[in-house]
Amino acid sequence: MATETASPTTLDTLIAERDITRVLMLYARAIDRIDPELLKSCFHPDAVLRYGDETTPEAFAANAPNGLGAYRFTQHRVGNVIIDIEGDFAWCESYCLARHRIPSGEGKVDVDFLWGGRYVDRFERRDGEWRILRRTVVHDYTRYDPVTETWPGAPAFTQGQHSTDDIVYQR
Repeated sequence: MATETASPTTLDTLIAERDITRVLMLYARAIDRIDPELLKSCFHPDAVLRYGDETTPEAFAANAPNGLGAYRFTQHRVGNVIIDIEGDFAWCESYCLARHRIPSGEGKVDVDFLWGGRYVDRFERRDGEWRILRRTVVHDYTRYDPVTETWPGAPAFTQGQHSTDDIVYQR
C-alpha cells in the first residue's frame, strides 16, 4: 500500500479549514453563552453582517445580550461546512440548526423555537488569523413547539448556563 505525503499546499489548506471551522464553533459558543467579547473575536472589526438588516460586529455583539437574554437557553449547532480557500480569502457555507427556549410565564407552557438556516461567509486571513469578513444569514425554516415534557433525570446533571457562568469557562 502506497503512503501519500501531504504537500505543503494540502497541509496549509487543511490547517486553514480547521481554523475556519474553529471560528464557526466559537461563534456558536459565543451566542449560546451570551459572550460579547468572544462573539466580536469571530469577525474582523470592519466586517459586514447581514442578519436581515445589515450590522457591524460591534453593534451585533452589543445587542446580542438583549435579544438572547429573553430565552431560557439557546443551542446553535453548525454543520455541513463547505470551505473553498483562495489565498488569504475563503468562502464558506455552513448549516445552522438553532433551538431557543421561550419562557411563557408562570403556569404556562414554554415554547421551543427551532430555526434552520445557513451562514454564507467570506473569511479573510489577516496576520495569520482567519476571521469572518462578510456574513449573510439565510433563513430556511422555523418551527414552534410547546414544551410538553421534561426529563426527570435532568436535575442530577450539571446544568448549562445561558451566560459566561457556564462550566465551559472554568479551567
